[in-house]
Amino acid sequence: MMNRSNSILRSEAGLTLLEIMISIVLLSFVMLGVVAIIDNSQNTKDRTVQSDRDNLQIETAMARMEWDFSQIWSPLYYTRKFQGNLDPQNNPGIEEVSYLYDNHPRFRGPSQEGLPIPRFLLREKSDLVFLTTSNRRKLEDQRQSHFMWVRYYLDDITIEADGAGEERTTKALLRQTFSDDPWAKEELAFENTRSSTLLENVESLEFAFWSPSTRKWENNILSVVDGESLLRGVQISLKWKDTNGNERETIRWLRPYWPSVVPQDPIPNVNAGAQGGAQGGTLGGVNGGTPGGTQGGEDEDDQ
Repeated sequence: MMNRSNSILRSEAGLTLLEIMISIVLLSFVMLGVVAIIDNSQNTKDRTVQSDRDNLQIETAMARMEWDFSQIWSPLYYTRKFQGNLDPQNNPGIEEVSYLYDNHPRFRGPSQEGLPIPRFLLREKSDLVFLTTSNRRKLEDQRQSHFMWVRYYLDDITIEADGAGEERTTKALLRQTFSDDPWAKEELAFENTRSSTLLENVESLEFAFWSPSTRKWENNILSVVDGESLLRGVQISLKWKDTNGNERETIRWLRPYWPSVVPQDPIPNVNAGAQGGAQGGTLGGVNGGTPGGTQGGEDEDDQ
């Protein structure tokens, strides 16, 4: 009887040990699966975060360009160029204005109201300079207005490679601003002005300009009518490499806040015969009323 009991105990102990070993193996497989899931989730998170950072850089750069270009300024958006003679010999009253715009590096001439017409510059296909009203003073009482010149261009920069102490050279999208005395007659000091980096590892940058006459994008700003001072839209073609070395490309279309209208010449005044009846004469000449009017003087029938 005792021998039978001992054999049963040994059998139950053997089964229990086998079950424990099987449980350990199963638990190992479960743990491997959990570790694999956690590792994949971590890798997915890292890729998503890095992709978001790459997307944030390009979106920030494009938002900055849209902010500047949407507020581009030129009086030609709402008026016309001065049609008179800027020669002081033939028009002595224009002598001071003629001096201001003679070989001016930033402005090409006055408008009908005497406002300066800026000169937009496309120095290269990836180097654009224009006047905008997007400036915001950083310090209180700083001697700046909301007008400023801004430059977007592609150039080489030197950066530190992944914190290893080594430096490498890459192309980057850069921005320069000139907010001090935007009406000065001096050339813009491109070489002496600090640039801010908007996007690194840029392969190419190209500007194109919308031509209302041909209804096409033109690579040459001079191909657009008054393109040096009047832009209806800009196309930005940008190629760059992300953190993983993948080449990416984006094309954006930007437009100014100014509506697309054609400035109209003012209606000329039609002076009445009577000296005091100018207003009535104008209304009569344009709308078919009584010439000469009655507001400034009397008609012959009333005398």
